[in-house]
Amino acid sequence: MKKRIISILELAKKSTITLSELERVANPLDTYDDFAAAVQALLDEGFIKAVKSHGTNWKNLPNSFRIQKGKVMQPLIGEIQEMQFKVHPAIDLRPYFSSSKKRWMEDKPWIVMIDQYIQKNGLPTNYTNSSERSYELMKDEKWIDEKGGKAILEKINLFDKLKIMKTPDPLMFAINPTQLLSNQRVHKHLIVENKATYSGLLDSLSTTNFTTLIYGSGWKIASSLNQLSNQLGLTKKEEQHEVYYFGDLDYEGISIYFHLYEKYNVKLAQCFYEALLRKAFYKGKENQTRNDVAFQHFLHYFGKDDQEIIAALFEENGYYPQEALTKEELYTIWRTML
Repeated sequence: MKKRIISILELAKKSTITLSELERVANPLDTYDDFAAAVQALLDEGFIKAVKSHGTNWKNLPNSFRIQKGKVMQPLIGEIQEMQFKVHPAIDLRPYFSSSKKRWMEDKPWIVMIDQYIQKNGLPTNYTNSSERSYELMKDEKWIDEKGGKAILEKINLFDKLKIMKTPDPLMFAINPTQLLSNQRVHKHLIVENKATYSGLLDSLSTTNFTTLIYGSGWKIASSLNQLSNQLGLTKKEEQHEVYYFGDLDYEGISIYFHLYEKYNVKLAQCFYEALLRKAFYKGKENQTRNDVAFQHFLHYFGKDDQEIIAALFEENGYYPQEALTKEELYTIWRTML
């Protein structure tokens, strides 16, 4: 009886509750004396307080009560605190301290699944759309957008940490009309990460055998590249695309490239990086996260001497921005890719 009344108190949306509302928990086999004893015990233990102005009934029980939410929710808070110690540190369960038990019980199974995924795979290092991330988490691509997943992820302060992109922006690129209108079967495309490098190469596009020069804008390219064929109108089965990537030579740029390689089979524009390695590097970006798999994959494109230069570069917290190459150097290098 007492546990049943506490359940009513946990689910109550108001701060007060009437005696008649508590009486609804009684079963046909319960006596009123049993009910009265349970209510009195809850009064004595501080779960409820009498609203004296509302008087008492024939059994001298108050007609209404003020719910002591702190006391009522104490077992639930204890459960949430215990779970907080077990889940991944990126998951914040504190917002549930002020939620109802019903909400906690509904969301808890989802949180367990989210925690299992992060414990196994770690936090994502690259951005993707909500459908793809939803499938990774729950094997259900609609969970985040259509089944309440976004609200849960935001409540536990995890949505931004999962690097979920909004609806992708249109792909940004310049077109070489000669190549676009040709009857060639394979179209070549060059992605550059930064705006300055894009501007530096733009005037050279028409002199190359590349169909487009694409502005990657960091991780945005990860969700927009799949729009390339449709935006160009090159969707026939016999038309193929070779996409090359040139980004900053730092951990972030390497991770972007590796993601594009895994998802779209993008090739590395190796000749640009080799030119960077002939120059003095810059210092900084100590806080970037290293993806060891991506880093080892990136290294295999280079000879032993360049691999040693790259390894030494990162040991000294160095990096190469794309802007280290002049406009003339960029143009000359691109011509070698013909």
